[in-house]
Amino acid sequence: MGMEGSDRPEIQIVEDKKVEEREPGASRHGNFKNYYKFHPAEERVRQLPRGLWQLRKNERKYNALDVGCNAGNLTIELHKFLKEELSIDTDIQILGIDLDSNLIERARANTSDPSIHFECLDFFTEIRETAICSYLKELEREKFDVVFCFSITMWIHLNHGDEGLVKFLEEICQMTEMLVIEPQPWNCYRKASRRMRRGGEEDFPLINKLKLTGRMERHVEKIVCGEKCAFRQITTTQDNNWGRKILIFQRKQL
Repeated sequence: MGMEGSDRPEIQIVEDKKVEEREPGASRHGNFKNYYKFHPAEERVRQLPRGLWQLRKNERKYNALDVGCNAGNLTIELHKFLKEELSIDTDIQILGIDLDSNLIERARANTSDPSIHFECLDFFTEIRETAICSYLKELEREKFDVVFCFSITMWIHLNHGDEGLVKFLEEICQMTEMLVIEPQPWNCYRKASRRMRRGGEEDFPLINKLKLTGRMERHVEKIVCGEKCAFRQITTTQDNNWGRKILIFQRKQL
């Protein structure tokens, strides 16, 4: 009994370490400090299709928004990707936003490129709308050419409910010509909830009230391609290394 009892803490420590190596831990909003250790930015860029990214007629400028940019690793890689996809003389401007000020500080420290900008903004605040409108006005634009939303829909859904997810997608569609979304599948919701409870934190209050469950990519498609958003889906990628697809939509031409 004594030997068995003394072994158990060591076994538990090993098991906990294995879990930490597989999962980024508990988070209320998905603002993991070591996110790219688990989901490398380069893998996401490799997943993006080539040949879809086009300049507007008679334009040499291309403007992008990365929502939920974390520490900016992916934002920087997206800028490189767009530079390769368009042309070397294209003026590509990209704005990364995140609600975590510490992550934004890290993002700003990660690059000195003047065409890559980072702002600490919570999408569900009035200041976000003002800040983005001001940014677009400086670029003499009304909309972005593309908005990227990588693995953020679940956090919006868990914290703001079904109505919040719909509102987010509808407002994002109003500000862009193209939309790139990597929605988390439903099993990720359960994992996020379990990590919160295992870490001694309060569970997501809205998780058991959600009606939009199951095939999350279908719900996203229905909203974005619905009458209010009026986008069309142009492609869906294969799963990446962590089992997620990227959905790409474009505004319907009148």
